[in-house]
Amino acid sequence: MAAGGTGVVRASTLAPASPLCVPRAQPPTANLSMLSDTVVNGDPRIHDVTFRSAALNGTVHSDVLLPAGYDATGATRYPVLFLLHGHGGHYTDWVNHGVEGIVGDRPVIVVMPDGGYDGFYSDWYGTDLDGHTPNPPPAWETFHLDELLPWVDQHYPTVGTRAGRGVAGLSMGGFGSTSYPARHPDLFVAAGAFSGAVDTDLYYPVANVAEPVASNLPDQKPPDNCIWGDGLTQDVIWRDHDPTELARNFRGVSLYQASGNGLPGRYDNPASPNPGADLTELGIWQMNQQFDQALTAAGIAHRTDFYGNGTHNWPYWLDDLRAFLPQMEAAFAAPAPAPPAVTFSFESARAPFSVWEWTFTPHRDVTEMTYLTDVGAGGLTAAGSGVLHVDTGSLYTPGAVYQVTGTNTAGPPFVTADAGGRLHFDIDLGPSHETQQYVFGSEAEASFTHAVVRIRQKPGHAPT
Repeated sequence: MAAGGTGVVRASTLAPASPLCVPRAQPPTANLSMLSDTVVNGDPRIHDVTFRSAALNGTVHSDVLLPAGYDATGATRYPVLFLLHGHGGHYTDWVNHGVEGIVGDRPVIVVMPDGGYDGFYSDWYGTDLDGHTPNPPPAWETFHLDELLPWVDQHYPTVGTRAGRGVAGLSMGGFGSTSYPARHPDLFVAAGAFSGAVDTDLYYPVANVAEPVASNLPDQKPPDNCIWGDGLTQDVIWRDHDPTELARNFRGVSLYQASGNGLPGRYDNPASPNPGADLTELGIWQMNQQFDQALTAAGIAHRTDFYGNGTHNWPYWLDDLRAFLPQMEAAFAAPAPAPPAVTFSFESARAPFSVWEWTFTPHRDVTEMTYLTDVGAGGLTAAGSGVLHVDTGSLYTPGAVYQVTGTNTAGPPFVTADAGGRLHFDIDLGPSHETQQYVFGSEAEASFTHAVVRIRQKPGHAPT
């Protein structure tokens, strides 16, 4: 039911259109089957695995680099690095550029999946009206996180938890390697972005409108306008994938970001200038400065390597991988404290969304962020509009009664923990907003209705 009890979404509150897109009609489904597994160039460590993916409605590949001395029996459990390619790239790029020599004898499984020419590691908003993109639209996030990740854990002897799972990538892949843990910090303990496109909403609205054209122009391909919807009218969806907007979400993730400034550096030949690589890295450098500042403002520990002169080119990214691997290994050995040991903050425009075993279901008439702070066993603070339904993590004694109090809590003040140790309650954040969100950051969050909720076990009540 929509906030306010109407049960319908009023026509005046519908999200604005994306003029060049046919929006996705149904959520993507996850169903992955392996078609083949082929050793690459006679090297038993490198495999090309072919899949049939429901999320992508077709076949898709991933290279897999197995550790030296790989033990398939399960006696040894291996951490996993998902290593992502860039825009216009290919799942074979990392193998072709010598990833095996860089990883060396480290005991880690490296998974290098296809991410599409312009996939941007996202479930696309829709299909372009001109018909050059598939219908239904591709769902890269669903493929990588709901299909491929579970398949890897089922078919290889992996650690199988976030404590043994990292992600890294270059350029567009650097977007994916930060957007994924920003949206799902409970899946990855370490993330590295090498010349990553880590602030896709930089210079809104000019860059949002120009980005689809500029990205595909060098290869003379038509612009893909429907990855996150129209850059002007659907800014909230762009923001919901943007690592810089989602900086608060990185609690517990060991982060590394590296970028040059676009000037010719140690691997560039002054006699053979490459203006495209120079200008691309300059824009990437600006994105990385904003990301760094947002992480610092959010209190998120991270490591940067802004190495000065350098362009958008492979030798720099190989150096970045060499620098990231020891940090990732350290995170595997000693992961940072994560919920439920500590509280967390999070923001999302999805409905519903789940993180750290909590699920939040907003009931409102428009697309907007839900802002959460200090979420933990003792309660939380939420900001937004409409009614927010909360299903907590398994933090409570099954059958025990808890008092849920605070500003704007809805429903009865006492809630009984279910058999899984979860509480279920509603937070009233006032009438739903009637226009989609276009203002973000502290200004937007301060203007939303806030609710401070406290959770305490009812004194003297024993579970039944």
